[in-house]
Amino acid sequence: MNTIKVNPQIEWRVINERKYLYFLFEGNFTKEDASQGVVKWRELMGPEQTKKELIWNCINMSGYKPEARIQWQKAITEHKDRIDIIWLITNSALIQAGARIMSLFTPYNFKVVKSEEDIKSI
Repeated sequence: MNTIKVNPQIEWRVINERKYLYFLFEGNFTKEDASQGVVKWRELMGPEQTKKELIWNCINMSGYKPEARIQWQKAITEHKDRIDIIWLITNSALIQAGARIMSLFTPYNFKVVKSEEDIKSI
């Protein structure tokens, strides 16, 4: 039986008594992944207008397609009034560069860290 791999996995998580919308990316992030992720993201954000903190865990992400980054930028814009901080967990210079590009088009505060432990210590 084949199971469908969801990339990214998106869920609410509590870390140090703070609630985050947690995204776990793995492998190469494609346009199809972005399309499915945007739908799940919209669903989990819900209708309330409160500001939320997001964690994008990209430690196991090997890269992304330009089309995926474009779709992701559009989703960020859709939620712009409801995002406070985007924590980016990565060691990849390529992924950090992608976040810098996205930050040019959005008013968000991207905080780049190397591990989830770094978020817990702040």
